[in-house]
Parts: sequence; structure tokens; C-alpha cells
Amino acid sequence: MAVAKWVNEGENRVLNILLGATPVDGAWYLGLYKNAVEPDEPVTLTEFTEPTGYGYARKQLTRGQWSIADDLAAYAQQTFLASGGDWGLIYGYFIATTANNSGKVMAICHFDAPLNVLNGKGIKIVPKIRSA
Repeated sequence: MAVAKWVNEGENRVLNILLGATPVDGAWYLGLYKNAVEPDEPVTLTEFTEPTGYGYARKQLTRGQWSIADDLAAYAQQTFLASGGDWGLIYGYFIATTANNSGKVMAICHFDAPLNVLNGKGIKIVPKIRSA
């Protein structure tokens, strides 16, 4: 799967954590989106259409659990499983600072082709972010 790219909110947040007074996030969250068109750089969390119900919830990505080599950070595989109904077409994933829409979008990954998630099926994602 492709590597997520930083978006404006994520780039600004990292700079403010490294060089400003913003505290470090304890965790980030991985979510799926149904938007057919790849979100633009200034995307915010409220612009994503996520699956609803049927076992969907964002996955917590804990600080310190990423493996970093050269300019690539990767997290352990995360599995999303539809239970009790279909989620339909999933076009990508995003990484955010909160489990709800009150936070910031850090990065997004738009799939080359959508994945149709049916009841009892799922998506396995290894979240990855490249520094450049």
C-alpha cells in the first residue's frame, strides 16, 4: 500500500511541537474514509466521510511504537473489520490527533483503487508516513 503524505495541519503541528510550545501528542488515530476524490492539502477532519456503525472505530497509534528508518516511519499492521453490515467503498486512510473530529489531520493516503468492504470482511493497513 502507498505511503501517507503530510497535509497542512500535520506539517504545521509538527513544526509547532518541534519549534514552538505545542505539547507532544500522546497518540494519533488511524481512520478510513469514503471520499472518492483525494482530499486537498488544507483538509480538516470534518471533511472526511467515514464508515458508520458495523464495528467501525478509529484505531489508536501509540507514540513510541513507530519504527523509523531513514525518512520513513511505519506502524504495526492495523485491521479494520466490518461486522453486521457493509461499509461499502473505502478510498483511503488518514492519521489524526484525536479519535473524534475535534483534532487535526496529520497525513492522508488515497488508495490507487477503492476497496469494497462487505460484512465480515476487512482492511489491513500498515500506516506509513515519509518525511519528505
